[in-house]
Amino acid sequence: MIKTKPFFDFSQMPLKDFKPGIKSLAQVGEQLILAVMTIESGRRDDGHSHPFDQCGMVLEGVFSLTIGGEARTLGPGQGYFVPAGIPHGWSTEAGPVKIMDVSAKPPAAA
Repeated sequence: MIKTKPFFDFSQMPLKDFKPGIKSLAQVGEQLILAVMTIESGRRDDGHSHPFDQCGMVLEGVFSLTIGGEARTLGPGQGYFVPAGIPHGWSTEAGPVKIMDVSAKPPAAA
């Protein structure tokens, strides 16, 4: 069982390396993950999907996304929703980006 605190302060949490070029702050519960991710310029994910919904919002920078074949470029205050099972990818060609992302937590492997 995860012991998640009911209140937290992202400004007091250390950034963690998530993947090369991506740092994150995350609050992880039993069924949900809230993350703020900083992604370096020039990074990309050419596409993947997962069995859970995901949504988020751009906080800083320009974030290019393709969701189910539809491409958009988003700026601060604009958001996205990726339904479970839908292929999606992204890039940060226009510079570094900071996003807030919410997703269901994948079930633990048996």
